[in-house]
Order: sequence, then C-alpha cells, then structure tokens
Amino acid sequence: MKKTNLKIKNWILFLVCILLLGYCILPAEGWRITDELKEEIKIKKEALEKNPDDAHAHFDLAITYAYTNHIIDGWAKLKKVVEIDPSFKKTGLRMYIKKVTAEPNDWRLRFRLAFAYYFNDKKEAAIRELDNVILIDPYNVWAYGYIALIYGEMGETDKAMEYCKRGLAIDSNVAALHLLLAEGYYKKGDSWTGFKERMEALRLRALGY
Repeated sequence: MKKTNLKIKNWILFLVCILLLGYCILPAEGWRITDELKEEIKIKKEALEKNPDDAHAHFDLAITYAYTNHIIDGWAKLKKVVEIDPSFKKTGLRMYIKKVTAEPNDWRLRFRLAFAYYFNDKKEAAIRELDNVILIDPYNVWAYGYIALIYGEMGETDKAMEYCKRGLAIDSNVAALHLLLAEGYYKKGDSWTGFKERMEALRLRALGY
C-alpha cells in the first residue's frame, strides 16, 4: 500500500513538473514581431549607420523600436535625438504634421506624430494621434500601451488601466501592458493584484514578450 501511494505521489510530482515546464519555458502564442517589421528595423538601422549624426534618423529608428517591443532601445535613441539636436522636437513636430496631413492613413506616421506631440508636452494631442493609430490599425497593442502610459503620467489611473485591459484583450502576452496594469493596481491600493500582474510581466519577458 505504501509503495502504491509513493508511486501516485511520484506521478503527481512528475505531472506538476511537466506543467510548470510548459508554463515557464514553452513559447506562448502571442504577439511576435513580423517579418515586415524586422525588415523595417533593418532599413531604419541602415539609414542611421549612413548618417549617425542625423537626429531624424535616430528618431525614426526610435519610434520603429517603440512599436516593435524594443522599448529600452527606443528610449536610448530618443535621448540621442535631444543630444544631437535640441531643437528637433519642434522641427520634428512640424515635419510630421505635414507628413500626416499628406498621408493621413499611414499609422506609422501617426505614431511618429504622437511621439513628437508627447515630447513637446502636448500629451492630449499625443493621445489623440495614438487613438487615430487604433482607428487605422485596431489590433495595434502598442498604441493602447502608450496611451495607457501617458494617462498614467497625467494621473488618470482609471483610463490608463482601461487602455491596458483593452490592449490585453487583443493580446494577453504583452509584458509591458501587464507591467503598466500592475502599476495601476498599486496606485489604487490593490497590491496583491498588482503583484500578480508584475509576476506575469516578468514571466512573459523571460519568454521574449
């Protein structure tokens, strides 16, 4: 009888280990960078290599990184823009207003315009442009994420969390959205749910999301 119980316990332990390995290691079916976006990154990087002191080339690559889950790399490039040309935020805003006016259905241009507004402290305008990105490309989880980030900075926690949840309804495997949602829960005093969202973000980041 004792041997039988031991065998059952061993089988249970084995099954638990298999489930944990599947949960922690096997890739989930979630957002992944497409071949098209990989090619876009390559083109932008090549343009920057040819013109390493061009503020616009840095900005262009930075925003491409922003919607391809290379967020840290994107912020680094945006800092470089300011170092190279402190006046770029104003000239860049004028440039992208013209570009979007000429090609209003290009969501990539609107993404860049949104960031140009953001760096000119025009956060409401930045949100408006990111909402326009969603109108053009309804499944763009990054637009939801950056809207959530801006609302969070503005102290509008409920709206920030709403956009996080809308983005996660499209793709629940985006680590950045879980992290933003966690911060919302912490701000609202729900530390336990905030902790769970942070852990989920860490798990997904380990998987490359």
